[in-house]
Amino acid sequence: MNKTNNIRVRIAPSPTGFFHIGTARTALFNWLFARKHGGAFIVRIEDTDRERSKAEFEVDITESLEWLGLVPDEFYRQSERTEIYKKYLEKLLKERKAFYCAHSIEELEQESERQKKAGQVPCHLCDDRDARITEGIIRFKNNETDAIIIGDLIRGEIRFDPRLIGDFALARNLEEPLYNFANTVDDREMDMSHVIRGEDHISNTPKQILVGRALGFTQPRWTHVPLLLGSDRSKLSKRHGALAVREYRAQGYLPEAMLNFVALLGWHPPAGKRGEREREVFSRDELIELFSLERIQKAGAIAEMQKLDWFNREYLKKLSDKEFIDRAAPFISSPEGKRVPKELLPIFKKRITRLSDVDQEIRSIINLSDYEAGVLLKGDREGAHVCMIIDTILNILSRIDPQKFSGVTAREALDPLVKKEGIGSVLWPLRASLSGKEVSIGPFELVDILEKDEVVRRLIVARNKL
Repeated sequence: MNKTNNIRVRIAPSPTGFFHIGTARTALFNWLFARKHGGAFIVRIEDTDRERSKAEFEVDITESLEWLGLVPDEFYRQSERTEIYKKYLEKLLKERKAFYCAHSIEELEQESERQKKAGQVPCHLCDDRDARITEGIIRFKNNETDAIIIGDLIRGEIRFDPRLIGDFALARNLEEPLYNFANTVDDREMDMSHVIRGEDHISNTPKQILVGRALGFTQPRWTHVPLLLGSDRSKLSKRHGALAVREYRAQGYLPEAMLNFVALLGWHPPAGKRGEREREVFSRDELIELFSLERIQKAGAIAEMQKLDWFNREYLKKLSDKEFIDRAAPFISSPEGKRVPKELLPIFKKRITRLSDVDQEIRSIINLSDYEAGVLLKGDREGAHVCMIIDTILNILSRIDPQKFSGVTAREALDPLVKKEGIGSVLWPLRASLSGKEVSIGPFELVDILEKDEVVRRLIVARNKL
């Protein structure tokens, strides 16, 4: 395709729950396709389910999309389009392509149970399509017998027997359209060129095709992307570690890491040059350039949530110190964290997975846990020698003016001792004394976080342990 085509795509989330990673991937695929071809990306809130639709979920959808940078070109709510649906329902009723069904809910449930017990696909073929009935559920009059063929851009040709669909419901009444009807009308009214959505909607597509034919609509191009699966190949859920997008945001994942991770779930870029190592990290512009619907796989995509952690670490490393400070600062909530100057935050950049980890790292430094004396020893060094080194460090650092005490002044003061004893002999026990851990940030970074009195106290504790 080229940019002269009038590409218009959409996502149509229902505000009945928080925006999840599967919808985020569908939104991204639509957004990438639109941006690559100079088209429009539309968000349509499908809130015709009045009982389950909540304003807080709509807010979550729009805020999550904004955080991901998937800003729509147009925005609609189905609840504001009732008159449009009513017009088309009246048209179908007038042309006797739809009818009011007189069967009660109890009768329909009994019919469905009989069909299930007989091993049949549950569907309702109404035996009374009397046009004189003027109330009840509005149903599509399905007289189709020829196979319905979907030309899916990923799966190719998909065939459905329309007789297994029956006279499906279009609306509860003229004021309350149901999903398949409102969806079909909106896609035509909004000039959707392509419908890119999850494969769980494949069963809805033949119904929408029948409604579209009855109304004289041209079909969009259909694309059904694979479902997201957990490591056990079942549908991705919270038990696999999958969360709502808002929860990833709250934990300190970067939106660019989330987009990169989601983009590679069921889609893969073209192979690089021969001999080039396979890439996984792509900028937003690179994803737009490389994206194509043809490279979306048919099989379900396994979402390894640990891979998101890897992506987030990679993107954190790319941030400048200023960018890191700006992004990490809102996640500092503890009293301990607020004691640390913001300019020191980048020392954690290469040590964390999520921005929220910075606060935890600071708390673990300031609230020193008890530790074994062995932490202070490295290799085969004797405790007596390490004790002597700590005593010497303590003596040197105690002489620094508290007003000038910092990692820089501590480094300068200890430099002669380091040259005499060796880097490891001095800096290992200093770092271990201040952190109580075998692995931590550097000793002078710890000095920057801790006040002089606390540094001295921890050195005394370490010496006493030996």
